Amino acid sequence: MAALFEAHVSNLGKYNEGVLAGEPLSFPTSPQAVQALLKELGVDGIRYEEIFIASYDFGGILPELLDCLGEYESLDELNHLACLLSEMAPDDFEKFGAALSMGAHTFHLADVINLAENLDCFEFYPDIESEDDLGRYYAEDLPIPAELKD
Repeated sequence: MAALFEAHVSNLGKYNEGVLAGEPLSFPTSPQAVQALLKELGVDGIRYEEIFIASYDFGGILPELLDCLGEYESLDELNHLACLLSEMAPDDFEKFGAALSMGAHTFHLADVINLAENLDCFEFYPDIESEDDLGRYYAEDLPIPAELKD
């Protein structure tokens, strides 16, 4: 599975002690890769339990996601989102990007996952780029009573 995005994961406890312990993790990923990364960072669940994400790299795709994700996101939820995105058809991927750019219901990662799982609730017209295009679509392509067309 090709990587869609990357998160730079850091050990919060070590960071608070003044030590930078962080590594990039590509998504989607496997549970084994997550465990190996946590072990490498020293997150053992005893002395160091928490992580934070210092930065994200989307490689130029879906830059709108940057505004939706925070530094304390769940690695499991990020992986779930990456799996959903990797399984999307190109048309749905474009629809998802358009829905993200609207900015509605994208305040939390769970909202973004919900959006990805419910794209069928949206109509997407990629050829409409302006209000003129929208008006033309309404006038020419939708059933409008004849007395209203002029």
